[in-house]
Amino acid sequence: MDLFEIKIKPMLAFSSEPFNSKDYYFEIKFDGTRALAYIDVENRSVKLLNRREIWFQERYPELKDIWKNVTAKKVILDGEIVVMENGKPNFYLLEEREHIDNKIRIEILSKIHPATYIVFDILFKDGNDLTTLPLSERRKILEECVKEDNNLVISEIVEEKGIEFFEKVKEMGLEGIMAKKKDSPYLIGKRSRYWLKVKALKTIDAIICGYTKGEGKREPYFGALLLGIYNEGKLRYIGRVGTGNWSEERLKEIKETLDKIKIEKNPFDIFEEEPSILEKTIFVKPKFVAEISFLEWTSDRKLRAPSFKRLRMDKEPRECKI
Repeated sequence: MDLFEIKIKPMLAFSSEPFNSKDYYFEIKFDGTRALAYIDVENRSVKLLNRREIWFQERYPELKDIWKNVTAKKVILDGEIVVMENGKPNFYLLEEREHIDNKIRIEILSKIHPATYIVFDILFKDGNDLTTLPLSERRKILEECVKEDNNLVISEIVEEKGIEFFEKVKEMGLEGIMAKKKDSPYLIGKRSRYWLKVKALKTIDAIICGYTKGEGKREPYFGALLLGIYNEGKLRYIGRVGTGNWSEERLKEIKETLDKIKIEKNPFDIFEEEPSILEKTIFVKPKFVAEISFLEWTSDRKLRAPSFKRLRMDKEPRECKI
């Protein structure tokens, strides 16, 4: 099978605490958009595929010439698209790039806030499937094939000292680190413990103000919890959380608890959400508090990458303030 002719789903990682090991490479976990780059040097073509298997290279015209920095005929690279500001990835600037469709605006932003493709793996080279090779060999091939410039960078690796590296990355205010086993193959479309992500997350106590109806396996329970917090005396919506530390039994328990306090009226004083979400939302009295881990606040005052940790039965909703 010619990998260059198919849409590939990227390999994914499990979460972990920081650790030291001689068997792993450690690298920065960049806060950006995951992208597989299909580069055809002979035809001077660069195509970018996201996790939803959608081609989106038109959004990043500044990356259309990265083929010039590849010393092979055809390659498939795996990496992260980021927009750097003051030496660090700025997710807000990237988020703006991700939601623009106007070609003129895209061109302007590509010059004002240019993106960088940080590559960390190579899956295919000149007709050869490299996914079964150990990561250590793929890294060597990657470094031989790619020449760095302003828009194309190879992710640097640290060996052995994962804990020290994580603490340094955390101090820098970055998202976290990745730990990748040196002998790991590339498992297309699979989540594997060969790769581990170590995130530096914050936590907040937020008020549960509703939930969205569940779908699929979650149909008997709920899809996500709507979260709020008081800001200057007003209950402000800060986003939804649909992942976290809950078993099926816990999901059932939370659903039954919330169903006892259902209300018709939207309890938020400040509420911004898509109509499609509102249609499948059931509101509840702002009575229960949950501890939520998250990465950061977005520009519109919502939680980025939230994850449910536990109910805080020891905390009153009025204590939940920005």
